[in-house]
Amino acid sequence: MLKPLQKAILFDMDGTLIDTIEDIRSAFNAALSLEGLPPFSVTLTKKVVGRGLYNALKGALSYYNHPVEEARFAFLYQSMMDHYQAHYADKSHPYEGILPLLDRLEGSGIALGILSNKEDILTQKIVQQLLPQYSFASVRGLVEGSPRKPDRYAIDLFCSRQGVNVGELCYIGDSEVDYQTAQNAGCSHILVSWGFRPKEELQALPGSVVVDTVDELEDAIYGVQ
Repeated sequence: MLKPLQKAILFDMDGTLIDTIEDIRSAFNAALSLEGLPPFSVTLTKKVVGRGLYNALKGALSYYNHPVEEARFAFLYQSMMDHYQAHYADKSHPYEGILPLLDRLEGSGIALGILSNKEDILTQKIVQQLLPQYSFASVRGLVEGSPRKPDRYAIDLFCSRQGVNVGELCYIGDSEVDYQTAQNAGCSHILVSWGFRPKEELQALPGSVVVDTVDELEDAIYGVQ
């Protein structure tokens, strides 16, 4: 039986394992509507996500050239989060083919984890709701007081707890943030083109490994040429 090339795999969540964009967009628009701003499209939402919902909302307001005072932003952010926590999995779902891939990887005995820039409480809820059958070694979102991706902190923490060297880990994501995270950590990476960034942007990253389908992702994980 083929074994994965690495001893451990960390996945980004949004845009990689799970299509969460509609629920994120709904939460965005709940906040933007309080300012009388037009709703964001899926395309626009994809452009601003990747560095946490706090920064994504800042990006949405900036897109409309609509600055707000700090206290007002805090209110809008909380409104967005309240909406999202009530509707975090209304339309979100694993991408087609992801569940069979996770089944195979879990059966291979390697350490599997999820590392997201989404707030930790939401990351935990989404994984529990949509991927409850898997025993991930670690599920970690954005934890207050800890650096966010692309800082290498969370990858080093995962490797330390799982007893693997960073060179034995592959980080799989869908954005330049995930690519930069792997570069900063010194681990291998795979980027998927079905997520929240255009394929051409991913391919423009120096030395990037980009796959278009889950079958191609599986082949890359197992080193199948």
